[in-house]
Amino acid sequence: MLQACSRPFHPGNSEAVPRFATALPIPPVLEPTRSDERGDYYEIEARESAVAILAGKQTTIRGYNGIFPGPTIKAMRGRATHIRFTNKLLTPVVTHLHGGHTPSDSDGWPTDVILPARHPVPATSMQTGHAGDGGQMAGASALRYEHNYAYPNDRRAATLWYHDHAMGAAGQNVYMGLAGFYLVEDEDERSLSLPRGCYDIPLMLCVRQFNHDGSFQYDPHGHAGAEGDVVLVNGAPWPVLQVERRSYRFRILNASNATTFTLALSSALPIVQIATDGGLMARPVEVVRIPMAMAERVEVVIDFSAYAAGDSVVLRNTEKQGPLGEIMRFDITGPAVSDRDQLPHRLSMIETLRPEAAVRTRTFTFGPRPELKDHFPPIYWAINGHRFDPERAQAEPRLGDVEIWRFVYEKSPWRQTHPPHIHLVNFQILDRNGQAPRDHERGWKDTLRLDSGDDVRGIMRFDGYRGRYLMHCHNLEHEDYDMMMRFDVV
Repeated sequence: MLQACSRPFHPGNSEAVPRFATALPIPPVLEPTRSDERGDYYEIEARESAVAILAGKQTTIRGYNGIFPGPTIKAMRGRATHIRFTNKLLTPVVTHLHGGHTPSDSDGWPTDVILPARHPVPATSMQTGHAGDGGQMAGASALRYEHNYAYPNDRRAATLWYHDHAMGAAGQNVYMGLAGFYLVEDEDERSLSLPRGCYDIPLMLCVRQFNHDGSFQYDPHGHAGAEGDVVLVNGAPWPVLQVERRSYRFRILNASNATTFTLALSSALPIVQIATDGGLMARPVEVVRIPMAMAERVEVVIDFSAYAAGDSVVLRNTEKQGPLGEIMRFDITGPAVSDRDQLPHRLSMIETLRPEAAVRTRTFTFGPRPELKDHFPPIYWAINGHRFDPERAQAEPRLGDVEIWRFVYEKSPWRQTHPPHIHLVNFQILDRNGQAPRDHERGWKDTLRLDSGDDVRGIMRFDGYRGRYLMHCHNLEHEDYDMMMRFDVV
């Protein structure tokens, strides 16, 4: 069943792709080109390259520095990161640091495009198009072929990621490979007895569809969402990781365009979750399953000393059957290793935002435009019945204010998932459908899972920066076809 709608999804050639035949790749950590008292400086190019994803075939990707996933950037809290992005592709790009607390001019506004350096676009062509046509964008900024982004890294340690955010083209650009990890560290986290070094592993999960020649088959399914029939982890199909009989930390990102996951181990043993989108939780939580919408991150610790050498355990997606129900396999090796430190009972202090501190409550309803509600797939998506207008703010929170935002998804027969993502701020979930938040979502969040019939309240403080920002659905095809809204911090 296609996650984005109720019609059947016909798989391609996934059965021909061997599972658990490829070692898990680890994205390389990018080294700065220079460092000074102002921070660390990096150079990244968006460019095409041919890579071996499927055995014996080449796949053309759009990658940061030509790789998929892009290189991992590691940052230290309180030390700024400066990145010059250059566009060597044939399509405009924009870069957004997802989860970042950044000034507006570095947030990745969707019309602040970086144009193809090799094929300059005439200025007149920038005056046509709209958010959902994949072409040039009305209201785009002055022509530029590279852009310098500055990230202050003034929030707590967390697993963030950077990805494309070009208006009308983000779905295809990310599907083709424009995504990478951005890991913020701090001294508080470093002081804890958590697995580190080679035992601290990022896992970027996504699904892709391939043509028989190995090329990506990008099909937005009429704006419902691009899915696939091959599960990739760090760019490899159904990989395997050899692990010692000890604890590992996994930073898991759902980087799919339109596919949700519910994580579980084939052994049915619990997983210990330690972090959400915005960093460490107050204390570790044992969970058997962890639902993940698109763009959500969770960090978990898995203790493989509970298994015998020679055992294997599969990380599964319990929402799917067959190959799509499997993600990757862990093969356990060697004698049990006694970890020097046990997982701490308390991980961090989290300020609790109280509802009585909120100065207002806003409600946002996700769905098709009202006049198109009976048309599937909808031609355009909407928030509160409005298509995205980059020139119009739908909310103007004041700097320093605490607000409650209510996210409503009226019951739909299409079984879509709309994950709201708010730029600039992290929030805490107050309640979900009138009940307390689920164990796995207690902590700082920037994205939440919103399924048909859900009604979720989040509370947040608008601090740090004034300017224009976005809230949008992180089904990337819904985003491309106008399920975004501008808000201005004033």
